[in-house]
Amino acid sequence: MTLTEVFLTPYSALLFRSLCFMKKPLLFFLVLLSWGEVACYCFNRLAPDRIIMRNGTIQEGLVIKNDVTVVVLEQPSGDRVIKKQEIERIDDANKDLSYFADLANHDKAPPWRMMVQDMRCNDAVKSFVQIPATRISAGYLKNVPYLSFNINNRAEMNIYGNPRDPACVEFGAYAHGEKLKLLQGIARQFFAGYIGSRSGLATLYRLDLRGDEERAGKFFYKVQPSSSPDSHGGWWLSIYDPVRLKKARVSDAVYDQMTLPSHDIRAKDGKLKHDLEEKHRQFLNLSMMRWLGKLPGFHGFYRDGNNKLQVMRNTN
Repeated sequence: MTLTEVFLTPYSALLFRSLCFMKKPLLFFLVLLSWGEVACYCFNRLAPDRIIMRNGTIQEGLVIKNDVTVVVLEQPSGDRVIKKQEIERIDDANKDLSYFADLANHDKAPPWRMMVQDMRCNDAVKSFVQIPATRISAGYLKNVPYLSFNINNRAEMNIYGNPRDPACVEFGAYAHGEKLKLLQGIARQFFAGYIGSRSGLATLYRLDLRGDEERAGKFFYKVQPSSSPDSHGGWWLSIYDPVRLKKARVSDAVYDQMTLPSHDIRAKDGKLKHDLEEKHRQFLNLSMMRWLGKLPGFHGFYRDGNNKLQVMRNTN
């Protein structure tokens, strides 16, 4: 069993996300009637856009924002902000799918950018921004480098190991009562959009959300309650491969350079320490360069009063 027997191929995942996130149940029934038609639909959705620059060069990627002043183009190297005055024209997608070829690799889990794109499409997600990784000093995730993203100021998505081929994906929530139930629902929907086996889906929905762990094949599905000693006050749901996590683990000295203590990032109630945002931004620059040798090139985003996507300045 490979990692992609737990995670769906990207085209299959899009079908689940269309149902769970985009609120288009008709598309789900089209799947039952004609896989070919839906596969074509997904193929066209993933095709990259082409921007012809005034200097004659061509930029390819996915346009995630286009307003009167700038275009934000998602590329493999990162989100690129292009001024409208530098653009000759924006063409429809190039059908060779060169940018998205890696998303259809059956030997890989969804890369981190694909999961970020899912969050951009989820109506329940009002803000999404990269934050420093919290130091984990015990348990199955100890000393494994990871990318961390804050969601709606009360939740997190963490991607461990190689960001393009994750060893573990984790969703966390710093909330209680009905807010926690809402975020738990988002977490399950998010994972269900990638899980390709019936046993995996059954395991996901069989988990006791108060705390549980089950194995499906070589992978573990784990729920940690906020009362757990190493949960930092949050509730967590993760799917992980212990063998691949072990390979990604680094020494204490290296790990300490990539992470910050929890109290440097969040207050006791789980809220981000916004007064330290500039410090966090500088730390991300340094820690990402040490780990990956480059910055992820990610721009955070939020939804304004009209529920329109707005891209923040580079949070790295």
